[in-house]
Amino acid sequence: MADSSIKKSSPLLIAAAWIIVIIPTAWGLEYTVKNALKIFVTSTPTPKPPAK
Repeated sequence: MADSSIKKSSPLLIAAAWIIVIIPTAWGLEYTVKNALKIFVTSTPTPKPPAK
């Protein structure tokens, strides 16, 4: 027997909720990875002109 008091969620509503969660999470992850990679990238020193 199925309980008639159980409500079903709309698939569209569920998809919208996931989009609301995934977009800021993806942005935050991308931001974090880009900034973390700065630690591991070796910077090349700028050459100084010869002293006269």
